[in-house]
Amino acid sequence: MVERQASDPPGTTTEGIEPTVQTDPILSLQSRVGQEWPAIHEAHRRALETDGRLDKVLAGLPSTDAAIVVFGSLARREWTHSSDIDWTLLIDGQADPEHLGLAQKVAGRLESEGFPPPGRSGIFGSMTFSHDLVQKIGGREDTNENTTRRVLLIQESRAFGKPDAYTRTLKHIFSRYLKDDRGLRFGSLPSKVPRVLINDIIRYWRTVTVDFVDKQRGQAGHGWGLRNAKLRMSRKLIYATGMLTCFSCDMLISEEARQDLLKNHSTVGMEEHLLWFIHKTPLEILATFLVEREIKKETAMKLFSSYNAFLALLDDGDKRDRLKNLSLDEISTDTVFGEVRSIARTFQDGLTALFFYDDDKLRDLTIFYGVF
Repeated sequence: MVERQASDPPGTTTEGIEPTVQTDPILSLQSRVGQEWPAIHEAHRRALETDGRLDKVLAGLPSTDAAIVVFGSLARREWTHSSDIDWTLLIDGQADPEHLGLAQKVAGRLESEGFPPPGRSGIFGSMTFSHDLVQKIGGREDTNENTTRRVLLIQESRAFGKPDAYTRTLKHIFSRYLKDDRGLRFGSLPSKVPRVLINDIIRYWRTVTVDFVDKQRGQAGHGWGLRNAKLRMSRKLIYATGMLTCFSCDMLISEEARQDLLKNHSTVGMEEHLLWFIHKTPLEILATFLVEREIKKETAMKLFSSYNAFLALLDDGDKRDRLKNLSLDEISTDTVFGEVRSIARTFQDGLTALFFYDDDKLRDLTIFYGVF
């Protein structure tokens, strides 16, 4: 079995820092169900190796008002064959003409190191300003691009270099979500789930699924198979674990933070809980709930065995290329896409059992906050 290292807290780097001693929830889950997931561990190991390369490549670039932030498979610790780096220069300070030059240096260094550029959407590979992420939550100015950057910053991101701007931005985002949520702070409901935050995560997921169809049409089906596989698995994973992160504010939060909210209407404890909780990768969040709530072993095996198979498939260069080049006319007969369908159905069965059947509390929160 490949040795794992627990994920670092938000804003930390790996260079010169000893890993924090933590209980790895995925290893705990493995021990509980009696299975191993080698593709998950190998992807994690490769991500840590890539972190080390990036630490050296990007050394000396960020400043106290800017941070280089990566998203996607690297941030999720799911680095496989042909993974690319989705990155942005996150700026939390006054506008400075030098910021553009800094972003160009980041792009140049990554290219010189042989990393593939971000996708063609334009969301990554340039600058992002914290003001938009914090101040434009909802409303006409909260564009798809802005929502995507904000939600992914919460759910699958990692900073390189000086983390000051990254950490400040996350704190301000959570402060906005929670302090503006009057139902959370002053409502009489016994459950305390941040509704504004979970609604934004749900909105993002629905937007992704609709945009998938738009890309299918606009790009004449090019890359459809690979995008479909990711939508069914990695995109659905961060949606599910985004909801679990919100539910953790009711199910896994400290009693001190809960009482501070109930008695003083203060969200500080919940903000700190969220900042701590999101240092976990999506798979670690999923494993945490499976272990802490003692979810059925069958459900845990469905979820992690299928995701292990998904990462193994992406790491197979021939299969990945087949999905990338698959035409819409070949979908019904293609064996590789048939494999994707089978994996995705098992994963969906596991999610359905987790959210609706195996845990009464989780089912009730899902129906109340996630459906109506």
